[in-house]
Amino acid sequence: MASRHGSAVRGQDNVPHSSIRDQRFGRMFRNLPQAQFTKDALIGLAQTMFQGEFAERIAEGVEVDTPLNASEPEDENPALPAGFTYFGQFIDHDITFDPMSSLDRFNDPDALQDFGTPRLDLDSVYGSGPDDQPFLYEDDGKHLLLGEDKDFDKRRNGRPDLPRNNATPRRALIGDKRNDENTVVSQLQATFLRFHNAVLDREADQDFPLAQQIVRWHYQWIVLHDFLPRIVGDATYQEVVGGRGGIPNVRFYEAKGRYAFIPVEFSAAAYRYGHSMVRPSYSLNRIVTGAQPSEQPFGSGVAKFHRVPIFSVLNPPAQLGNLNGFRELPDFWAVDWGFFFDGVAPQSPPDGAVLPQPSYKIDTTLVDPLTSLPDHQGMEPELRALATLNLLRGWRMGIPSGQAVAHHMGLEALSDADLFDSEDEARKTARAALLEMHRGIFENNCPLWFYILREAELLHQGAHLGPVGGTIVAEVLSGLIMEDGHSFLRSGRPGGRHCPAPKAVISPSPT
Repeated sequence: MASRHGSAVRGQDNVPHSSIRDQRFGRMFRNLPQAQFTKDALIGLAQTMFQGEFAERIAEGVEVDTPLNASEPEDENPALPAGFTYFGQFIDHDITFDPMSSLDRFNDPDALQDFGTPRLDLDSVYGSGPDDQPFLYEDDGKHLLLGEDKDFDKRRNGRPDLPRNNATPRRALIGDKRNDENTVVSQLQATFLRFHNAVLDREADQDFPLAQQIVRWHYQWIVLHDFLPRIVGDATYQEVVGGRGGIPNVRFYEAKGRYAFIPVEFSAAAYRYGHSMVRPSYSLNRIVTGAQPSEQPFGSGVAKFHRVPIFSVLNPPAQLGNLNGFRELPDFWAVDWGFFFDGVAPQSPPDGAVLPQPSYKIDTTLVDPLTSLPDHQGMEPELRALATLNLLRGWRMGIPSGQAVAHHMGLEALSDADLFDSEDEARKTARAALLEMHRGIFENNCPLWFYILREAELLHQGAHLGPVGGTIVAEVLSGLIMEDGHSFLRSGRPGGRHCPAPKAVISPSPT
């Protein structure tokens, strides 16, 4: 889970101010001035962005999270099931795939050329194809390899792990290693492998290119017409995408030329909204509802969990104690998608279980485990926190302020009083002290990532993004689909212009 939270994709740190059209990264608002801050001010702002509940609950000797049959209305967002947190991560990996070798990375750390094109084309699933990467495929060169069955219901035998090598730990054989970085995104990857194989057998008559096209079109349709309206809200969805029969109305993302590009305002600010949606822990299925052991070190104390924590600082980590990735999935740990998505019936859930598990609200707070990312343990304490890493990256990449972007979009910007306020009294006091300590730094000058989170929190109670964040996300994702000449929007086939939407997604099994 943590390996990509604070890391960057090569090429992002040195992005020219002109619009980059034939390269990997560029600027969406290239004529807006860079927002200027100080490192100390941003570290101070980040320190006001964590919930701080773990210490209280550890002191009280109670579990730091809620049981599966309870809810937390102040934190949870029932409008967004938890699975969309990780489907968003899956999309991110798909559009920011970097096929360059480690040698090229070291020799050319700031290069913007030679990246795979940013398309929603599932290169994280297909790799570069059966001819170039035959180890991803079965002997027929058509079916994608699957791993060992890890089903929690052995009568079904239908929920495999990813295919893996025989190393220790066993590494996944997939098109993008990042899709094994936590248990949930790993199981999403496995589901897409199964989906391809089912389409190949049931719909494409063993025609690999046709199966690949069907899978990609369904995926793109889901992103455009299920994922986006949930994340950006109906008003922004209708304005940008135009509904299921419309053609996207993209005003600010100019993805013209040979390739589309990823704006840094999207990758380093708007699309990081998902970090606030992360829960501290999850249950996976009717058997794996909690961690073993349930007590794990956190800070100077010991945290007790009802569900499985997102990661652990145990050294070595307990195999059944966290959702860490880059390892073989334990037996019975296959995900029951009814625990993560609506519209899917969970298999024999525990009595009273609140399902699907909701995500957390899109707001200016992150859960406490994100204050100490496992892969940043060798760094100074403030640089182990995800909020700090996000704020510093946005500043160093020269992203404009939230107010500047809002004005450019023709919107009334949120006031400083609203932006740095909080419904939590302790956090409100901390932010007031921060503004006093760093007088003038944040005056009409809010970091874009923080602005987008606060906009969602203030205008929509954290249920979905507001107009600034939602417009950036909707325009980039819909623009990437529009600029792909092979997408369903450009094909003149299902879901394209004057054509009906694809039929319901084919599923290899009910869950």
